[in-house]
Amino acid sequence: MEKDFPKAEKDVALNNYSTFRIGGKARYLIKASDKKELEKAIEKSLESKIPFYVLGGGSNTLISDKGFDGLIIIFKKQKPDVFIEEKDDFGTIETDASTPLSFLVGHLDGFTGLEWAIGIPGTLGGAINGNAGAFDESIADSIESVEVLEINKGIKKKEFKRKDCGFDYRRSIFKSNPRLVILSAKLKFKKGDRDKIKEKIRENLEKRRGHPKGFSLGSVFKNYYGEVDKAVVKRYPPVKNFQDKKGFVPAGFLIEECGLKGARIGDAEISSQHANFIVNLEKAKSENVLKLMNLIKKEVKKKFLIDLEEEIQIFSPQTIDKYFI
Repeated sequence: MEKDFPKAEKDVALNNYSTFRIGGKARYLIKASDKKELEKAIEKSLESKIPFYVLGGGSNTLISDKGFDGLIIIFKKQKPDVFIEEKDDFGTIETDASTPLSFLVGHLDGFTGLEWAIGIPGTLGGAINGNAGAFDESIADSIESVEVLEINKGIKKKEFKRKDCGFDYRRSIFKSNPRLVILSAKLKFKKGDRDKIKEKIRENLEKRRGHPKGFSLGSVFKNYYGEVDKAVVKRYPPVKNFQDKKGFVPAGFLIEECGLKGARIGDAEISSQHANFIVNLEKAKSENVLKLMNLIKKEVKKKFLIDLEEEIQIFSPQTIDKYFI
């Protein structure tokens, strides 16, 4: 690895590459500045039989304190390239998976469809991977196609049309299959009124001001879509009100109703501002976070007969076998 990648770092603390500021050490870490370097790093990993993991902005992944005995690849361009082509009332935009969402929002001058993403950290690749969204919109709404590396015994480039991406609520085919590494994407947006777009962005930023400050991964659990036991609805009428008005029950509401706001294990705390956020007060460990998550799932199941599903991804020694390609 040192021979092929003289700039490869050894024994790197991964907490510096997570918005949660949690994570142990990686045996190796390489920063790939373009798609060719990313592909080369993966090829060498396969040849050397070193497990690898491609990490984006680190805004949606809980990294174990036990670290990773393999190669972490950070795909990040110094200056993102965004190619815009306008036609009639629409525009298509092509850019790499490493492009920050915030950068992309800033380059959509006169195009509408990504105002929901203002203030969300992370990269386009990460957003596609988890079908990120807010305010009843998601990245899937704008995707035309996604360029990926399909990794088996070798590497093959493939293009996935939107219909092939398996998009669902906070899901995609890429999230469930680590053998598919996102390289870039083409998105389509409708032209809109610049003043209305700016106003919508300001409104969305204002809504986000109520989110907890500090180190976190954003919403930990998905909102609940599905039937709720009739006896539960009878005991807790707001559950039906949410389903009737929104079509789902917010995970934050369920957690708050269990009296878990402010619950703390070590330096990990369920936010007193928003119950679906877990914050790192200073020196939280991944184990602290996992225990809080288990507590939440247990109490919500007990009170509402609902199984909450994680929105964040968990990268730990138990998942490492997925990356021995």
